[in-house]
Amino acid sequence: MVRIQEIKNLLSILCIAMLSVSCEKWLDVSPKTEVKYDDLFSYKNGFKDQLTGIYTTLCSEELYGAHLSFGMMDALGQQYTWQQAQGLYYYLHRFEYNESSSEEIIAGVWNKMYNTIANVNILLQGIEEHRGVLTEEEEKIYEGEAYALRAFMHFDLLRLFGKSFVSGAQEKAIPYVKKISKEVTPLSTVAEVIEKALQDLEKAALLLEQDPTKTGAATTAFIGTREFHLNYYAVRALMARICMYKNDKVNALKYAQEVINSKKYPWVSSSSVTTSDRNSRDGIFMSECIWMLNNSKLGSLVDVYLKESKDNNGNLLITSTEVRNEIFESNLYGGSDWRYIYYFEPYNTNFISSKLWQVSSIYNKKQPLLRISEMYLIAAECATNTKDALVYINTLRQHRGFPKGEDIQEEGMTVKKLQAFIGKEYRKEFIGEGQWFFYCKRTDQEMLPSVTVPFSKGFYVLPLPDQEVEYGNRN
Repeated sequence: MVRIQEIKNLLSILCIAMLSVSCEKWLDVSPKTEVKYDDLFSYKNGFKDQLTGIYTTLCSEELYGAHLSFGMMDALGQQYTWQQAQGLYYYLHRFEYNESSSEEIIAGVWNKMYNTIANVNILLQGIEEHRGVLTEEEEKIYEGEAYALRAFMHFDLLRLFGKSFVSGAQEKAIPYVKKISKEVTPLSTVAEVIEKALQDLEKAALLLEQDPTKTGAATTAFIGTREFHLNYYAVRALMARICMYKNDKVNALKYAQEVINSKKYPWVSSSSVTTSDRNSRDGIFMSECIWMLNNSKLGSLVDVYLKESKDNNGNLLITSTEVRNEIFESNLYGGSDWRYIYYFEPYNTNFISSKLWQVSSIYNKKQPLLRISEMYLIAAECATNTKDALVYINTLRQHRGFPKGEDIQEEGMTVKKLQAFIGKEYRKEFIGEGQWFFYCKRTDQEMLPSVTVPFSKGFYVLPLPDQEVEYGNRN
């Protein structure tokens, strides 16, 4: 059962002493930080603190700081290699969901995500019940972001705990929680969750119509840091992703093209990637990021999982030479692809992904959640003819180091071959971002590449935590 432990009858909420969007502290459960609902939303900074706290939680290890990006999700996607039974994600990469460490991670994701959704609903209720405290611009932006964040989190919960649209659109999946209540929210079907998320995003897009991302004008510094907020174009990108999940190619293409045609997210320059100075290399293709987290804890998380250090404790995530070569088709393109050449560091006879290494003040703390490359891949998959599809794919490849002479050619191209090329680019492009497993689930792949245990499509659906099953009567 989704419980709001912080919110009692008085709708007490927890306030944080943060005045920026950097992800440093969450709303700690402690009497010293507890603030009554009406007190918090009686002044502008209360709304800002609440929204900041929501973004802060997304940065946590349990969510996108690790588990839902380079950690659990890429372990499930078979992007790593284990030589012995150790580390936090070992059993997850074997799809042993009932092992105690796996259960703890899965429950942690579920609980923290729904706790954060609760805080979004508190913010939405606070805005509704305290109109006039914020300026009209602030009110629309905060409310728009809140609706978008609620959709974003529910959609990822769906991708984790529900069946794919293609395999079970009418199957019960997760609760879509829209209000603060002690009542148990019933499970929605896969199709219902998608529609509710899209409804929230339509509200968000309308409220964010004058987003500073579009207008270039912002009245406060907080509102102006749009790359760290779920902004208007991030809303449209998320709508493209969700429509793609439900196989609504017409609308997926429409939203992807809107983001592409905005020309707000230029391709990374060659010099930023191919520089011999490792400390100034752009690991995240920053100019291409539609939305990213400002995660002040990313450095410590990278030291635990993605960099050889005293903090590893068996958790270092290693990509074998064979898997790396398979992902990047090194026998065909090893000399061209920037992602293959520049974003791995050798570790003994294997490799470690260095994409998120914190070595430059320019790129530190920045963790991508939505990028323009995904819009090109969605557009390629939804294009109405092969020629247009290949323009999108080849444009992406050309901005990853491939010369035009290595463009994928239209001659002999079939629908199956085209989808295979798109899938390969998903696997290459989103290392460290957790999207590859979701791609395989969406497209109902029979097998995951590099899997080391007998695979079943049932592995695409994570089990609900025991507490949710018991107290929510989900049997």
